[in-house]
Amino acid sequence: MAIARMENVTLAFPRDRLEDVHMKLISSGAFEPIHMQEIVDPELSEDLSVVGNGNPYQGLYDEMMNFLKMTGYEPLFDERNVDLNEPLDIEDTTEKFRQMNESIHKFFNEKNDLNKRLQTYENVLFHVRLLAGLDVELEDFAQLSRIKLIFGRVPIRNYETLVESSLKVPILILEVSRDKDSSWIFVFTTPDFMDEAHKILQSAYFEEDSLPVEQKGTPYEIKERMEALIEVTRLSIEENDLAIKKVLYANKEFIDRVYPIILAHKRTYDLASFSNSTPGKSLCFLSGWVPEEDAKTLSKEIGEDVLVVNKAAEEMEKKKVDIPVKLKNPGFLFRGYEFITNMFGTPNYNEIDPTPFVTLFFIFMYGFMLGDVGHGLILFLFGYLMYRRNAQKMGTVIMSAAISSIFFGFMYGSVFGFDWIPTVWLKPILQINQLLIISIYFGVGMMTFGMILNIINGFKQRNWEKAIFGAEGIVGLLFYSISLLSISLYLVKGKLPFNRVFLEIIFFVSLLLMLLKGILGQLVSHKKISLPNGFWVEAGFGLFDALIRFFSNTISYVRLAAFALTHEALFLAFWTMTLMVLPAPGGGIWAAIIFLLGQIILVGLEGLVVFIQALRLVYYEFFTKFFEGTGRTFHPFVFKETGE
Repeated sequence: MAIARMENVTLAFPRDRLEDVHMKLISSGAFEPIHMQEIVDPELSEDLSVVGNGNPYQGLYDEMMNFLKMTGYEPLFDERNVDLNEPLDIEDTTEKFRQMNESIHKFFNEKNDLNKRLQTYENVLFHVRLLAGLDVELEDFAQLSRIKLIFGRVPIRNYETLVESSLKVPILILEVSRDKDSSWIFVFTTPDFMDEAHKILQSAYFEEDSLPVEQKGTPYEIKERMEALIEVTRLSIEENDLAIKKVLYANKEFIDRVYPIILAHKRTYDLASFSNSTPGKSLCFLSGWVPEEDAKTLSKEIGEDVLVVNKAAEEMEKKKVDIPVKLKNPGFLFRGYEFITNMFGTPNYNEIDPTPFVTLFFIFMYGFMLGDVGHGLILFLFGYLMYRRNAQKMGTVIMSAAISSIFFGFMYGSVFGFDWIPTVWLKPILQINQLLIISIYFGVGMMTFGMILNIINGFKQRNWEKAIFGAEGIVGLLFYSISLLSISLYLVKGKLPFNRVFLEIIFFVSLLLMLLKGILGQLVSHKKISLPNGFWVEAGFGLFDALIRFFSNTISYVRLAAFALTHEALFLAFWTMTLMVLPAPGGGIWAAIIFLLGQIILVGLEGLVVFIQALRLVYYEFFTKFFEGTGRTFHPFVFKETGE
């Protein structure tokens, strides 16, 4: 439930241990290197030289990766089984991969060319199948001069309207084919009416396409020719693919053996670009970031002959070094919601990670807006399928939101919109006022908590203007809390909770402090007061904006109640239509279609809209109170680079 504490680790080790030390650092998966120039005095850095002025394994690595790319093969890699002392002749191995590449390069290029030709043939076949009923040479269309031909498709629902709109203008529309969504049409017009014709077509959402007029023969003849060419091309692609695989399988054992060694050597030398050495090159230095919990383990694994100097991130912060951020949340649930936080921004090192709070608020809001046992079960199944298909974080979010939907479904007594179970808590459509009150006060609590987090962040960052005098600081929280308390008690009991003069003094002082927050922040920080140009105008508009946001952000939470009501209203609408068509001939089938369509819309469209609304309340009503999101994510140096 926090940001992992980071340490800056600087290592000093003999030059002959470079690969071994680097190998252990990369294997740890917990080391992000930084350049020594960022942390040492400029005078000292002049005496240091970069170790990695060229990677001796880069050429070999490129040849190997080129071969793997052409064959589509991905060898297994396990750093625990890599022995850097295993002999590897760079020149001989590079030459072997070069010969392997030469042996398949011709087949690979020919395969790509054939794939391009196959796409062309399939595109032609698609079009001539649409025109299969025409007994005309396609190349004749290219000879048209006095009449212009436009070919394309229009949505079926717009076809009749388009035909009607063309009756009084020099346009002739001929439908040549139709699929489930579109009508494929020929549009004939005169050369001087082309622009107007395109405007009429665009109004009907017409999508222009091109005819394969370079092909000779009728559509049927071209169709027969294309089908034969496609079959021959596919066989040729398979032959080239087989030739490539033959070379791959002949060398597979060799590739599986050298791939881990080459990759490990290459990456250890990549890390050397961050290492520096003394003038005599006998001693190397390397610095980087390591999570505090991994620092001690790493020191033990590296060995006693390596000097390790640890510095806390707070000490390095004085040098204005950019400290990376690693989120540290317990359990798969909170870790799943980290991507929600990261979509807005990464918390910086000196602010609270909001992920646990986002998790709880998001889950509550989603279920509150979409409370239905049946729909929740469908959403849970969808989330589970995403989780199993390597979208663990998104799957976790959807499954947790679905569980909340199921819970509130029991609270509302709703199963697929029906009252099949007793209502435990309230019925949204019957208790609207109670629903609105709960929504507003939940929003008040969420916004207030955001202000409290902002105050804590401000004190952590020693930003007194932010923590004390800002609209989201102590003064703003006092103003907002007393205002809401006064309004609430006045509406309920018809009287104010405090003496009117006392309230006026509190409001006046609070507004004045928020207006002067820039000056007061400098005074508390013992800084010389410096007012930029336009300070008073900016301060005035800032105060006005803060007051507007207090009101608008609070009212924004009404959407929680609105979407809870929308769910029941939509169900009632579809259910009413279902009952209306039931008595008609064939009404049972139409009723089933309408009902199923309604359920799909409720669980699909509404599920997505509610997700977006919950996300919006988190981002714009909660995060804007305290979250800066200006941090940099911790990226440890690993063996496999992104995209490999």
